[in-house]
Amino acid sequence: MQTVLTGCKYAVINGSHTVMGEIMGMNSKPIIGMPIYDEHTNQIKWAEEKQLGILAENKKQVIEAIQTISQNYNKYEERLEEFSKNFDRNGAENTAKIVADVLERKK
Repeated sequence: MQTVLTGCKYAVINGSHTVMGEIMGMNSKPIIGMPIYDEHTNQIKWAEEKQLGILAENKKQVIEAIQTISQNYNKYEERLEEFSKNFDRNGAENTAKIVADVLERKK
């Protein structure tokens, strides 16, 4: 996946928060999100509000999103650079450690 993302300007995804984190946080690439579930829609809307990506629900909107990102790529790069600085690349691992510590203390 890493090799592909390195050569891409953006990624079209379903809105999974794990994938969004990898693409936006670790790779600083804007997303075009085509949601499958309501929670995906909410997550993509969040990214859109932060100017990290665009919500698209059909083919026409995907094409429009590609054009928008291409025409405003510098804006997306700036937002993603800031987002990436604050992104915790080990979020799942850190959460698992915290949960394990809490459970251990409750014994």
